[in-house]
Amino acid sequence: LSLRRCARTVRVALADPPWSPRKSRRAMTRGNQRDKDRLANLKKAEGMAGGNSTIKQAEGTAEIMRQKQLAAEEKRKEAADQGIVLERKGPTQAEKKAVAAMEMAMTGRQATAKAVAGKRASGQKTV
Repeated sequence: LSLRRCARTVRVALADPPWSPRKSRRAMTRGNQRDKDRLANLKKAEGMAGGNSTIKQAEGTAEIMRQKQLAAEEKRKEAADQGIVLERKGPTQAEKKAVAAMEMAMTGRQATAKAVAGKRASGQKTV
């Protein structure tokens, strides 16, 4: 019994540890493949060199919104020069949110009746 344990321990001790250079040599790529991988990693690093993509996306979205606001201001100025008063077509987003919040507060629910009906129509499970 004790000899078996010793033999097992010796076998485990003779196995290559994870940091062994013999083990990493077996997993290493060779020649042309290594060069291709290096080039691919360099291209990938160049693409990521510009910074965080979420920051870039936020800046791009902000620039688009600024352009829309400038176009809307120019449209309002042109209408004012011609003597036309532009009226809003419906409630603002803030007014819609206020109405929804009031409905949820009055009914004690966590969703509006319109949202629940929309989920039912699309086949999603409602609680």
